Amino acid sequence: MSDLPPRQRTVHDRLLDHVQRTGETPDLSDFARGLGMHYVTLKQHLEALHRKGYVVFESRGRGRSPSLRLPHAATGVPLLGSIPAGPLGLAAVEPEGFLALPGMGRDQFALRVDGLSMADLMQPGDVVLLERRPPRRSGEICAVRVEDDDVTLKYVDGVGTPRLVLRAHNADFPDRAVPAANVQVDGVYRGLLRGDVADALLESDD
Repeated sequence: MSDLPPRQRTVHDRLLDHVQRTGETPDLSDFARGLGMHYVTLKQHLEALHRKGYVVFESRGRGRSPSLRLPHAATGVPLLGSIPAGPLGLAAVEPEGFLALPGMGRDQFALRVDGLSMADLMQPGDVVLLERRPPRRSGEICAVRVEDDDVTLKYVDGVGTPRLVLRAHNADFPDRAVPAANVQVDGVYRGLLRGDVADALLESDD
């Protein structure tokens, strides 16, 4: 966003904050007053942001002003691919688009579940919502990376100790103890969407 002058950056950031809090774009007259600028000046800033790809104008038909939205990349939760819920394996990094979930915050991402180790809590094809942060306590479900390459979705026990235990929800899958120094937590579980629900929320800016 280094290509934006200060006033355009302010307009964009305030607009993004409003959409993330409410799920809707603001009334532009009210928005202009809140920014302390004239409506015409706001429109000029929005047109400049549109030319640079930071906002999108969508036609509402002949004789009507276009509607305004932010790109899904700015407001949605990125669905980045799949993660094994079973033995350690490689993640499939195949970005699918953005989930229309306003208000989730910028540190959120989503992955599709592949495997049965977290059944019946999670099923293959479900989408887990994750937050980029370390676990705060034992027993949180995390997307973990072991020795840089192998990944899995498991409960993480032993947080704060030299050895972590990766525990499945499905009792058919054994626990695995690994040195904490060999484990990187990519994200902590925030919620779950069943596969068909996630597909209905999936959007793209293509």
